[in-house]
Parts: sequence; C-alpha cells; structure tokens
Amino acid sequence: MAERTGEASSSSTHAAPSLACAQCASTPDSLKQCLKCHSVHYCNRDCQKAHFKTHKKECAGLAQEYGKTHEPKMASRAPPRETGKGKGIGKWEVSV
Repeated sequence: MAERTGEASSSSTHAAPSLACAQCASTPDSLKQCLKCHSVHYCNRDCQKAHFKTHKKECAGLAQEYGKTHEPKMASRAPPRETGKGKGIGKWEVSV
C-alpha cells in the first residue's frame, strides 16, 4: 500500500507541470482538470469520456492524495435579501 501512495504522489506531481490532454496529448489554451483528483487534464468532454476507462483505476487514489494536501473550497452564499417597506413585493407577499 505504501508503494501505491508513493506512485500516486509522484504521478500527481508530474501531471501538473506538463499541461497536455491525457487522451490526445494536445496542448490547447484551456485544459480542464479531472474534478475528482485534479491531476489529469483534458481538452474537452469527449477526450475525458474516452480516457475514463483507463483513468478511473488510479483516480480514487489520486483524489485521496489531493484531499490530504489541499483545503476544500467552500461555496459562498449570497447574503439574504431584506424584505420590508421600500424593498418591493416578495414572492409570497400581496400588495394592499
């Protein structure tokens, strides 16, 4: 098991600097990361779908390594709207 984590960390460090599509090896301006492990890049959805059969074997291990070293991004929420006089009519309010 120690060998596997060593391989996962080394492959994740090598994947980041070389920004090329994992399926077709092209280097377009906008590459998208695998949303689970963040270590493999794809130029479009078709390449991601074609490469998934190969990538899914190592994706879970790479995702665990990524989770250990990176803080999760929390979604931000908009502040609640104020309802009252001068703020307009709300969804379930009736104008009298």
